[in-house]
Amino acid sequence: CRARASLNNSQLPLKHNLATQPEMGCCSSISVESSATGANVTCVVADTSGSSSAPCKELGPVNINDASVETLVLLPGIGQRRAQAIVAYRTQHGPFASFDEVAAVPGIGSAVIFQLSGQISFDLAAVAPPAGRHAVPGKPAMASRAKHEPFFFPEDKEAAGINRLLDILAGARTKLDIAVFSIGHRGLASALIHAHQRGVMLRVVTDDLQSKASHSAVDELRDAGIQVRTDASDKYHMHHKFTIVDGTLLVSGSLNWTHCAAKRNNENIIVSNNSYLCRCFSAEFDRLWTAFASGSVALAPPASFDGDVAALFFPEPSGTNFDLIRRELEKARRSIHVAVFTLTHDVLSDLLIQKHSEGLDVRVITDNRQASVPGADAKRMREAGLQVRMDRSPAAMHHKFAVVDGTTLINGSFNWTAQAANGNQEDALIIRNAGALATGFISEFERLWSKFGDVP
Repeated sequence: CRARASLNNSQLPLKHNLATQPEMGCCSSISVESSATGANVTCVVADTSGSSSAPCKELGPVNINDASVETLVLLPGIGQRRAQAIVAYRTQHGPFASFDEVAAVPGIGSAVIFQLSGQISFDLAAVAPPAGRHAVPGKPAMASRAKHEPFFFPEDKEAAGINRLLDILAGARTKLDIAVFSIGHRGLASALIHAHQRGVMLRVVTDDLQSKASHSAVDELRDAGIQVRTDASDKYHMHHKFTIVDGTLLVSGSLNWTHCAAKRNNENIIVSNNSYLCRCFSAEFDRLWTAFASGSVALAPPASFDGDVAALFFPEPSGTNFDLIRRELEKARRSIHVAVFTLTHDVLSDLLIQKHSEGLDVRVITDNRQASVPGADAKRMREAGLQVRMDRSPAAMHHKFAVVDGTTLINGSFNWTAQAANGNQEDALIIRNAGALATGFISEFERLWSKFGDVP
């Protein structure tokens, strides 16, 4: 259903129920019947002939905090998919208090928010907080909202992930720090140039070899006056894929800024406003920026948890950050679901085999070509009895995530290889008690598991 009418009596394609006298009343209720061709909206007319009630008013803005999917579908720019996402997000996180909070719903970008201006309200009075949450006087109802928003690729026709990223870049006010292995997506490159032209301070770090590739947009960025630095190693890579906006918003994951990554590969990004993660990634960017000025390697410090969240960077000489990943896997009691592009690190592969032997549900998805590289562990994991599935397309299964016991997420640029741990510039998040975020990654895992089947 793609109806885009606004919810007021002058714009809705209303069909009056003439069982009563229409001149004696107005719409006392609206019923919506969805079909493949649109939404059939029926205005049921109240008969006021026998009452002394005041004339009813036109419908005002829709209260987004109690509107149903059927009602939200009729708002401009929404449609069935976004309406369902709004209701699901509201159910999970509680009522909305502002347009900024609506913009956090997957698939809702600034263009949609603009269309909703004047069409929705944020009435919280009649909305009870979800179980386990209590309103705090003087604070918005959304103060405890989850802070991590996932997007998965390849993008569909709505291009929700790329549009969200474009919206984020367009919304930058003072500073953009970009550390991305490969930058070739013309739309994203143009967004950076436009940000630079409006006075946003931009710094870009990328891989030296990738910056020279034929598809790269790095020369365009430099020609526009944007500062760009690269690593100086032919053996190791600047393999990060993260962006920090105004020091307050982080985008990280497996996605390179290329058309192939967005349109063909299996990829992800997480958009997070977690202040601890933003500080950690800002510090990592500063290390890269300083090191690359002199042609040296940016060595990362040992990481630790801040509550349920840890930001890990590599190379990290003490091995602490790698051990944090290993220990999260060791703690698994029920399941480990892994979707990682390259699996050659024997310590982690041996641990998965061990957990399988202990009776845990251990399933692995990897890329078909990477499963054939020297040292790849997919074959021996299968021989040990693990279920391993691979994609079977020219595109890449490029994720690098694991979900432990359905609640802990490990995700980032980090492939499970010795080079990632000891040589490349890499990152990984560990988020415990990840809730809806972990659920989203489990859904992506199961989608791929079903899609790939049992490829020999």
